[in-house]
Amino acid sequence: MLPYITILLMEKKRDIITLNKKAWNNTAKIYEQAKYGKLNALAELFCEKIPKSALILDVGSGTGLPFAKYFIDKGFKVLGVDISAQMVKLAQENVPEAEFRELSMTDLDYNNKFDGIFSNYSMFCLNPPLFKDVASKLVKALKINGLLYIALNEPREAEQNLDEQVFVEVMGHEMYSRAYTEREVLEIFTPLGLTLLKVHRETVQSKEFGVENCMRFIFKKITS
Repeated sequence: MLPYITILLMEKKRDIITLNKKAWNNTAKIYEQAKYGKLNALAELFCEKIPKSALILDVGSGTGLPFAKYFIDKGFKVLGVDISAQMVKLAQENVPEAEFRELSMTDLDYNNKFDGIFSNYSMFCLNPPLFKDVASKLVKALKINGLLYIALNEPREAEQNLDEQVFVEVMGHEMYSRAYTEREVLEIFTPLGLTLLKVHRETVQSKEFGVENCMRFIFKKITS
């Protein structure tokens, strides 16, 4: 019989994943018309530091724009995974040179495969237990000396309870989204054998998502 905490985690995973999958399927067409995340300096640095023939895992690849297309145009090979079948369909149309799979990041099972892993505003769709679990899966999938890029939102207020108001409405549909602090991110990834290369903060605003305090990281895998 499974322990209670394992059963509880499975239930939480099912609820959050089901909710977010439905939301992203329903908003895929709207999202395709939205203003995509810009090609920022940290994304460019990520591309500069991985091998020229790198294989990149794009986690939460969405419509494939702008990042999967950007990577393909740079000469990299790309595998994009997304929980939403509708997003995957659009991505295959937008970036036919890349490979896309309908797959939750919670179900990743790769070992020492990718030169770079890119997660742009996808892991904030996970609660802390799932975040920690997915972090382990990403590090396992990354080659030694490979790079991991993560973009998240950090709290607007220092004393904010991060586990309140995590069910939000985005483009008319409810989904789970949680802010993370730099400390939380470092405490999860550093013990897994990563070293932080750079962190960058920026406030961004869009019609679809409002004001967001963006926090971007690049890590390097130094141990297996």
